[in-house]
Amino acid sequence: MQAKGDSDKRRLAAVFKGEMPDRVPNFEVLVGDPTLSHVMGRAVPYAHTLANIPPADYLEFARRIGQDAIGLCFYSSPFRHEAPLRSRADLAQLREVGVESQAQNFLLLDDYARCVENTEMGLFVLLGAFMTDTYTGVFGFENFMCMLYDDRDLVEEILERYTAYYVALAERLVRYPLTFFYVGDDIAFKSGTLIDPAVLRELWVPRMRRIFAPARDAGIPILFHSDGNIEAMLPDLIDMGAAALNPIEPYGMDIRAIKRRYGRRLALVGNLDVGGALSSGTPDDVRREATQLIDDCGRDGGLVLASSHSITSNVKPENFLAMVETAQACRLRGGPH
Repeated sequence: MQAKGDSDKRRLAAVFKGEMPDRVPNFEVLVGDPTLSHVMGRAVPYAHTLANIPPADYLEFARRIGQDAIGLCFYSSPFRHEAPLRSRADLAQLREVGVESQAQNFLLLDDYARCVENTEMGLFVLLGAFMTDTYTGVFGFENFMCMLYDDRDLVEEILERYTAYYVALAERLVRYPLTFFYVGDDIAFKSGTLIDPAVLRELWVPRMRRIFAPARDAGIPILFHSDGNIEAMLPDLIDMGAAALNPIEPYGMDIRAIKRRYGRRLALVGNLDVGGALSSGTPDDVRREATQLIDDCGRDGGLVLASSHSITSNVKPENFLAMVETAQACRLRGGPH
């Protein structure tokens, strides 16, 4: 694929701020092989674009597909431990680390910032996921659910320590010239939230609000990611300061219904089905689906065209490029240029 020369961070920023861009942006936070190597025109020594790759390579990739921002991942844990916690007696095995554990990533972020300086390319960081890490890495899923009833104070203690760590990370990250701040936490199944929304509003919302705060206070748009059906939490996310939602998985959420309900209050980043035409269809199938999605959700500028999760190994490169080209062919009135 030839370089597009069409990347412009103002385009994404416009959508996240509820303004009209010149065209529908295209954005994928993770693109793996075979699509990644196909776009680059060579084999690459890393698994995907979210693997904190050399910034010059990410810049080249993004320009080839007309994507408006590059970035890196700060998913990490403040804890080191050998086994899941089964009770309060296991707390002694936790070894806690601070943000200094991310020193290498901050050096890489310095390189990213220098790489995009004086260019049209935006910069993002992906931070998360304190609830996900707690129910997977610290307790294990089944034990976490039991501990919510058997020792909720212990669960809250772990969540609080995670939150303090992520707030400290966020406070450092927003000192960089970020186009947007990307926060992820998987809080839902396809059918609904993992735990009762009322409990999430007690355990999760106040803590995620604190993690959002440094970006919100700095005027940096916040893009939030969760798998599953999080429709019950959308009013909370908007109130917390989220500007955009990703990926709006079609197996659990109706992007068109969300668009009708929230309009321009929430930018939508999604949601072509990874398991559908992107993987098993033709480029024309993808173009038809993408065009319909834009017609239904993006003609007012409130859509960033993306997959329903990420560009995995089952996605055909020619289908990914058909999605990208469909976005780029859609010009909107009233854009910034």
